Amino acid sequence: MSSEEREHIIVTTISPPRRAEAEAGAGAGGSQSTPRSHRLDVQALRALAVTMVVFEHVTGRPAGGFVGVDVFFVVSGFLITGLLLREADRHGRVSILDFWRRRIRRIVPASVVVLVAGTIVTWLAIGPARGASAAVDALWSVASLANWHFAAVGTDYFAAQGPESPFQHYWSLAVEEQFYLVWPLAVVAAVAVAGRRGRPVPRVTLGVLLLVVAAASFTVAWRQSTAMPTVAYFSSLTRAWELALGALLATASPLVDRLPAVLRPVLAWTGLGGVVVSAWITTTAVPFPAPGALLPVAATLLVLAAGTGNSGTPWLGPLAARPVSVVGDLSYSIYLWHFVVLVIGTSLLGDEPARLWPAVLTTTLVLSALSYHLVERPLIASPLLEPGPRAQAWRRWRREHRPTYRRGGVALLAVAALTAAALALDAVRPTTAPPLLPAASADGRSGSETGDEAGGEAGEAGGSGGTDDLDVPALDEWSAEVARSLSATSWPDLDPDIESVLAGTSGGSPRLACGDAEAKGLTQDECTWTSRGATTTVMLVGDSTAMHELDALVPLAEAPDGGLTLVNRAKFACPFVDVRVQNDVAGIIDSCRAHNDETLALIEDTHPDVVLVTNSYQALTEAGAGTITPDRWAEGFGAYARRAAEATGSVVVLTPPPDDADIASCFRRAGSPVDCISRTSPTWIDRAAADRAVLETVGGTFIDLRVLTCVDDLCPAFVGDVPVKQDRVHLTTAFAVAVSPVLGELLRARGVL
Repeated sequence: MSSEEREHIIVTTISPPRRAEAEAGAGAGGSQSTPRSHRLDVQALRALAVTMVVFEHVTGRPAGGFVGVDVFFVVSGFLITGLLLREADRHGRVSILDFWRRRIRRIVPASVVVLVAGTIVTWLAIGPARGASAAVDALWSVASLANWHFAAVGTDYFAAQGPESPFQHYWSLAVEEQFYLVWPLAVVAAVAVAGRRGRPVPRVTLGVLLLVVAAASFTVAWRQSTAMPTVAYFSSLTRAWELALGALLATASPLVDRLPAVLRPVLAWTGLGGVVVSAWITTTAVPFPAPGALLPVAATLLVLAAGTGNSGTPWLGPLAARPVSVVGDLSYSIYLWHFVVLVIGTSLLGDEPARLWPAVLTTTLVLSALSYHLVERPLIASPLLEPGPRAQAWRRWRREHRPTYRRGGVALLAVAALTAAALALDAVRPTTAPPLLPAASADGRSGSETGDEAGGEAGEAGGSGGTDDLDVPALDEWSAEVARSLSATSWPDLDPDIESVLAGTSGGSPRLACGDAEAKGLTQDECTWTSRGATTTVMLVGDSTAMHELDALVPLAEAPDGGLTLVNRAKFACPFVDVRVQNDVAGIIDSCRAHNDETLALIEDTHPDVVLVTNSYQALTEAGAGTITPDRWAEGFGAYARRAAEATGSVVVLTPPPDDADIASCFRRAGSPVDCISRTSPTWIDRAAADRAVLETVGGTFIDLRVLTCVDDLCPAFVGDVPVKQDRVHLTTAFAVAVSPVLGELLRARGVL
């Protein structure tokens, strides 16, 4: 799972305002606030966690800042369980309706405000397609099922290539809401049974239940963190152990109360230090959440234990200062707003740190303060959802909060005016200048074609990608069109139009069904194309990047004078390489191995004239072994290439498009297509060099297809009036059809056809 796939974090167990704190910590009919020292411990944890996560999202540092969500899961389990048990101790029962009413007032109003505002701004500022997608994500969030929704999206091979949702961080809120729904019912049942038997609150029974839940959840998390990391990251089942351990600490509070006073400062500072250390040492290479979340979870438990039952002076030094407490108060609003602001801000402003970071941090703090004072605090203290007559209570509430809304209205107007001014200035700022191309590039091939700079690594002799020595008139004309597209400073009228590409409705080819032929019930004959009198058989293998070349290759096979038979053996999410590439789609790893084995057997049985290979050059992970290095890739591809070379006339690698700008993320209505120019990544270059080295050993051919999408290693989002990619790596059907004659001429010039 990439760092982008982990930037989906929200914290929900945030400190309520002072007046409402008693309500949040009390049972029905009573009020009892948390001791001041312990409240400061929790505030320090909240402030620390919220700071780590925001800075990791915005700046990328600390790399493990996402562990802040684990801190809050533990805090949530601890505080909510403590609230329920204190109510049971005082009254011998727990009012589940009162509990849910408090939770709804605490969580829902601010959450809905952010969802509505984020959807509207996304729709207006970025476009209807992204706005509609955000609206769908918002509905899943309102239903408290965002984690399962994003787990499904994250395991979808195509959706995973798309832009980040502004509400992706709501997955964590959904996990906690599911906890709020299930765990209180267990406590209520246990307390009710004990009450009928005249016994006290059954803490031992609850503790045993929590131990079982934690053990089972951790076991599932340990297995899934390696086998299905995306699902493991979002799943309630794999996160339950963190909430359960926090709840277990609350259940054992009578024992923790006995901790010696001299030991408490040591525990508190050790725990806070552990949280900080975990943010710096946790990386995406560590299976997560098990065992990766063990350190932040254990460290959080130490801090909470240090404050449990203590009524003395806090020992947190500067962490007990007012600014830390303020950040803790605002943390829920900060987390609701920060990712929305970041995603929208990146679309509007680009990713230049000097411009983006201050804008995101400042806007987040302003919006958080406004929503905290105008939504969170007033509605927590309101009679919303309370039973019985509420007219008088609402009148009293309005009198009490009228001054707040007056001041807030002025503040909102000021913020709106500043925002409008900023947008107006942004609208009239100079358009980003197009890149300056070398003289040769303005009219023809350069850069990636000649092998210099980025192209040199994937380079020239011995089965290279060079084309300068070839007479390919169609390619010269095409490259000139690519160069003209690079010079555009405004978006032309595209066909298909930009909105249909963004919405995923741009008319995907029916031939893509062959990428999952078995599931679609398609036979091999239905995924084979030929012309009368064909004398050359070409077999296409690889993953989805190969599948998206089909619409460029099929016209070559079906042309009356093509002389080709094209057999598709490419399969979605299945690179043609002897490596178990990690993918969370259920059963796909074993399915890919079986598919590739069948493909090799078919090659050895039918002896095609050419095997065309296209695999993704994105960063990939080997199941259970970490990131796939260039050497490991060369080893895996070499194993297949040698077998194929022994059974066929030629093995040819066609490179995939550079994995960079995604039109769905970089496009904005007032933006420039310059913002959507892609460049070749180091991973792409390393993977290409590994493939070229393998082909040199088997006498194969390496063709750098950046000649079709780039000039001088600059790759526009469209060529002429046709969008190039539908996401980060997959060609659009329209582009594949348009480039087909050029590809055919190039393959013939290279002696492949």
